[in-house]
Amino acid sequence: MDLKASLIKNSKDIDKFLDINLPKPKGIHKKLLQAMRYSTIGAGKKIRGFLVFETGKIIFKTYKKKPTTLDIKEMLVAASAVEAIHSYSLIHDDLPAMDNSDLRRGKSSTHKKYDEATAILAGDALQSWAFELVSNPKNIHNNKVRADIVFNLSRSIGFAGMAAGQQADINFETKNNFTSDDVYWIQEKKTGSLIECCVKLGCILSGSTEYQSEKLLNYSKNLGLAFQIADDLLDIEGDRSILGKPVKQDFINNTPNFVNLLGVEKARKKAQIFSDKAIESIKNFGNNSKNLVLLAKYSVNREF
Repeated sequence: MDLKASLIKNSKDIDKFLDINLPKPKGIHKKLLQAMRYSTIGAGKKIRGFLVFETGKIIFKTYKKKPTTLDIKEMLVAASAVEAIHSYSLIHDDLPAMDNSDLRRGKSSTHKKYDEATAILAGDALQSWAFELVSNPKNIHNNKVRADIVFNLSRSIGFAGMAAGQQADINFETKNNFTSDDVYWIQEKKTGSLIECCVKLGCILSGSTEYQSEKLLNYSKNLGLAFQIADDLLDIEGDRSILGKPVKQDFINNTPNFVNLLGVEKARKKAQIFSDKAIESIKNFGNNSKNLVLLAKYSVNREF
């Protein structure tokens, strides 16, 4: 199965899980449930969930062990949780107080489809639902594994991770003097922290060694940087109809990123360097890591 087919299958599996497990819209809070489902099911490429699965599969293959039905279920739970977290972050990112974007994933942003208050609540509810999923002993059976997942997921999105990166990004809205170190820090927190967490969750669920985790986490760190630079290049060069979101917003706002700091061509070269470093990190896994290698290459050569 090639990368495209693997991504499609992964997306369908996660969407099926979300459709079954997210509450159906009914009751006096029906609008909230509609907004939660609108922003998650059938939306996006589900790459973060894919990273959970692929990391776990690599470790199981290394051990020459086939994942059990329970292993697959637990990876699906974790993958769905990180996609709910990612959707929550996008809902809030699109709000007028943040990026003020009316389009996301080829359709109206959640606050435009419903309203700002509902969008805020839908994001909040998706975040809490994600933790409900991974903290439920019926979903993740081993106590230590469950605690490790909750700890790593919460740390990756709070004041030490994604929220910190978003705040730093906002701080530079009225400044033009950001440095390369500033951009590294913001992108590692805002984008990279959740991507790294996805790989970490796959490692935890598959029982990886410290050495294996180190190599895979180094991959995820470089992948996150490459992926974000590619996103910033698409903001300049991309097609709104293909991307499914507005373009040139970061350029107009002089958002702290490598494209605005270095220019298009130097940023493109930097993205390729990060992609190459990611691939180098996992070379010892051989053919078992084929999909992660292809993902690193795809990250800097995509149209959306």
